[in-house]
Amino acid sequence: MTEQKLVRSITSGGTIGGSLSPAAIRQIVQKHGTKIGIPDLNPHDLRRTYAQLARRGGAPLETVQHSLGHASLVTTERYMRTGEECNAGDYIDIKLGEK
Repeated sequence: MTEQKLVRSITSGGTIGGSLSPAAIRQIVQKHGTKIGIPDLNPHDLRRTYAQLARRGGAPLETVQHSLGHASLVTTERYMRTGEECNAGDYIDIKLGEK
């Protein structure tokens, strides 16, 4: 499998630029997290939120595991954590649409 860039910059003119560094992605997420009242938000919080919303929406755990690229189902189960183990991003209040 070849490695490809997932996140790339786009200029105001619509030209696709180079890939964004992990630091740039973290900075963008933290900037927008602060705007919505979650100053400690980081990219991994968004990954966990995606996993939790997928499960809440009815996706089988194995499907979530595959989409996250986890080799072990146990790793995916950790993304469904609650209580003291949660991070700031676990509290993003995103409403799912009606089915």
